Amino acid sequence: MPAQEIYLLDLGWLGGDIGWFLPGGAGGGMTLSNRSPARKWVEIPVSAVVVKHPDGTVLFDAGVSPKAMETHEKGLVESFPIVRMSDENRIEAQLEKVGLKPKDIDFIAISHLHLDHIGQLAVFREYDTPIVVQKHELETALYLVWQGKGGAYDFADLGPLRGAKWTPINDRQFELLDGVVLEWTGGHTPGHQVMHVKTQSGQFYTFTGDYLHIPQEYDAEAKGWLLSDAEEWHAYIRKLKLMQKARKGKLVLGHDPDLWKKYPAAPKPMA
Repeated sequence: MPAQEIYLLDLGWLGGDIGWFLPGGAGGGMTLSNRSPARKWVEIPVSAVVVKHPDGTVLFDAGVSPKAMETHEKGLVESFPIVRMSDENRIEAQLEKVGLKPKDIDFIAISHLHLDHIGQLAVFREYDTPIVVQKHELETALYLVWQGKGGAYDFADLGPLRGAKWTPINDRQFELLDGVVLEWTGGHTPGHQVMHVKTQSGQFYTFTGDYLHIPQEYDAEAKGWLLSDAEEWHAYIRKLKLMQKARKGKLVLGHDPDLWKKYPAAPKPMA
């Protein structure tokens, strides 16, 4: 039986240069004919997803650490600073809004291991909750951090998770529960994955992680500096559009600046 309810958790806001999200021709960095573009600062929400399902409760992603500005690499948080964060944005407080505690989460699925997607994951460490992540993503994150070239992977997030119940998968598609499917996309990071959810009402949702940050990327079929592999990214975008058309599905971009205008935050279900 498919999912019963879906909730979006509000885990704060980050800021960053528009060039991270859009290439020059689409309004991002410099171009030949415009070498002095008006720089644009964008503020984006950080969110996570809770899926209540007859066979268990799933958490997709875990936000940014409330202490990241003090604990993470300076260059990283200079590029992606926390611009809004309060105690209400802690994942425990957000789960409480939907009648849950961290121990009530049965499965955690992670889109990728950047700071704004695993920053509060350590909250679940003592409950031995399975963490489902692409094997290549985990390998890449550890390899780069241990070389001192982590980029948006940070030891402050990964260190406390040593020995956690990692469940690495090597599947392009993995059905975690009936109607809850994780799909590898690559593109943004080598092991990036999205989550597709079918509800009991028959609606399909795709939670894009950071495959898509802002809607303009989807419209332009282009992405800015936050691109690990352009070939992987472009190989998936039209497949995604085809799936959305065929299923009459809805895309949910967790960093969409207008996310909270389009969908309610917990405690109201989005579906």
